Amino acid sequence: MRTLTRRGFLRSALGSAAAMCSSASILSAMSCAAPKVTPSTNETPRRVLADLHVHPMLNAWLRRTPIAVRYPILATIAETEFNPTKVSWQRCHEAGVDLMCAAHFNLGDEWLSMPTDPNPRAPSSTMLMMDLLEQELAGPAAPYATLAKNHVQLADLLRVRKGDPDFRIAVVHTIEGGHALGGDLEVLGSLARRGAASMTITHFFNKGIATAANAYPFFPDGSSPWPAQGASAFGKEVVRRMEELGMIVDITHASATAVRDVLDCAHKPIVASHSAARTLADHAYGLYDDHMQEIAQRGGLIGVILDPYLLANYADVTLAKRHGSLRDAVRMVRYVAKICGSHRSVAIGSDYSGYIGRSAEMNRLSQIGRLRSRLLKEFGEDEQVVEDIMANNAIRFLRENWRTGFA
Repeated sequence: MRTLTRRGFLRSALGSAAAMCSSASILSAMSCAAPKVTPSTNETPRRVLADLHVHPMLNAWLRRTPIAVRYPILATIAETEFNPTKVSWQRCHEAGVDLMCAAHFNLGDEWLSMPTDPNPRAPSSTMLMMDLLEQELAGPAAPYATLAKNHVQLADLLRVRKGDPDFRIAVVHTIEGGHALGGDLEVLGSLARRGAASMTITHFFNKGIATAANAYPFFPDGSSPWPAQGASAFGKEVVRRMEELGMIVDITHASATAVRDVLDCAHKPIVASHSAARTLADHAYGLYDDHMQEIAQRGGLIGVILDPYLLANYADVTLAKRHGSLRDAVRMVRYVAKICGSHRSVAIGSDYSGYIGRSAEMNRLSQIGRLRSRLLKEFGEDEQVVEDIMANNAIRFLRENWRTGFA
């Protein structure tokens, strides 16, 4: 099988997108409705969901990028064909979602910045993404969600539950990918002051902080100048500075070597916000059992991603899309809890609206009650265990370990 460089992959992807623009069959498929699923009849729990990693604003940001402004059809295709999982402020509010850790990721700063690695313009893009979310929460989303700028505000927001007229989803800034720093350690201080709770130290490509795991088969990196090993000296400085500032270090997307390096230099609990166990799903993206155990023993947390491809050993993404189900997520939650020694080390990091695949049973975050129903059957109708996994563990972890957002 031929290995593509990053530029080769991008050229191929743009060529495919152009072909789709002229394809009547694709346009017809774009208008198809999602499969109908009978809603759960169970009562709404006291806590519904505290999502450690979700992308409520990624589509809106993509539409503002220069290429999408010039060719809006590309953004439409990206949203309908490649981003099948949906996040709606109103529907999530109606479902009673408690908390969203809103992840900021700029496609251009990571994929299109070569040969400038890292991109010095990335910090300004990150701040603009944070601005966009805050404008949304102050405007159209105001009846449904509110930004928590620090752990004290988060605690105050979470005191109000679904059914109360003052109930709002608590939203927290998080950063996906250390490339957002643009190679400048001082940017972390600006992010911390804005209330960014956490940051994944790497993402799809190594940007001089840490080696990135190969999340999908079409992301082999053939042009990065950085060596294919764990955390760099600069990366270890990033971890140290994040801990000083009260930001949570997120090792999702890091290679196994980089995870080991972070565990060796970190002094505070860390998180894998949207991950999986490599034993059940043999992808480089997943975590080894001993790493999960150490994260848990040191007070950290594992958020289980809801992408069927990364939860099991489907031969390819197409098969995962066809056959993936919430059963894969439930099996992963059970396994991670077993390996970590307690269900209190497990949470949910859906990665919804983040260009992941969806299960046949659930394509909207507001349908999260369907996962809860499956977990209840798995854990013997133990409401407390399921509520902890769905929300309480993540809320507790943030309240204990997030200390940014203070002027």
